[in-house]
Amino acid sequence: MKRGIFFWVLAVFFLVGCAAAPPAIEKKDVAAPAVKPVEAAPPRLFEERDLLLDGVALLNLPERPDPEKARSLFLSLIQRYPQSRWRSAAEALIRLIDEKDAFREMSRLDRLLVDKTKTERSRALQENDHLKKMVRELTEKLQSETAALAQENEQLKRDIQRLKALEIELQKRERMLR
Repeated sequence: MKRGIFFWVLAVFFLVGCAAAPPAIEKKDVAAPAVKPVEAAPPRLFEERDLLLDGVALLNLPERPDPEKARSLFLSLIQRYPQSRWRSAAEALIRLIDEKDAFREMSRLDRLLVDKTKTERSRALQENDHLKKMVRELTEKLQSETAALAQENEQLKRDIQRLKALEIELQKRERMLR
């Protein structure tokens, strides 16, 4: 067992002796980066932000939002400060306002179309009911006229039969009188 420990210790020393030494680090004088003094934020940044926030506030009014005024504020932000970091947000809000207006217009046109369709449908239903009533009346009239014509036809047949009978009787009398 002592022998095993001895070999183990010997193996560890051998491995430690063969291990590479860490590279030597040369110290270099590194100059610290020059610190720029922080400039005060330009006042226009606040004006840009204020324009954006005012426009958003106009859109979020609880009683009645005013998208047209908000849109004009966003447009003025884009025109006055084309390099503003709020430009993309203002453009997106303008696009949303325009899409909402377009949606409202489409919705209004759809409602008008629905109302027009309902009116046309009710008119068509009334016309259909009127036509059904006329067809019913004409059918009843046709049936009554058909019945009257059938009676008249039967009367004419009876009259023809009587005429034939009278003609035959007349012929018999003429024969008898001769």
